[in-house]
Amino acid sequence: MGSARKDKVAKAIQAAVADFLTRFMTETAPGFITVSQVKMSDDLKLATVYFSILGGEDKIDGSLEVLERHKGRIRYHVGQEVPLKYVPELRFFHDDTMAYMDHMNRIIRKLN
Repeated sequence: MGSARKDKVAKAIQAAVADFLTRFMTETAPGFITVSQVKMSDDLKLATVYFSILGGEDKIDGSLEVLERHKGRIRYHVGQEVPLKYVPELRFFHDDTMAYMDHMNRIIRKLN
């Protein structure tokens, strides 16, 4: 499968998941969830969705629980928004890139 197609599908799924979170999950999510990245498997049947959230570990765990509980509804929405033969299975993971960057910045500031 071409890399360009995988990237295009990943961006479309990222937009669809973000749209679902914005429109339907405003009350149930424990914090403001941002879909930071989606990675697709080569056969486009698995989408790994990375999300970030402001807050501590409790908000991260709570958000992951909410996403897992509503996985079927989110997948259905993706199927309605993204024209694919098969709607991919969704897996959610917390993206800790921002926390890591913040940690590295603090270390660099201490060194200066």
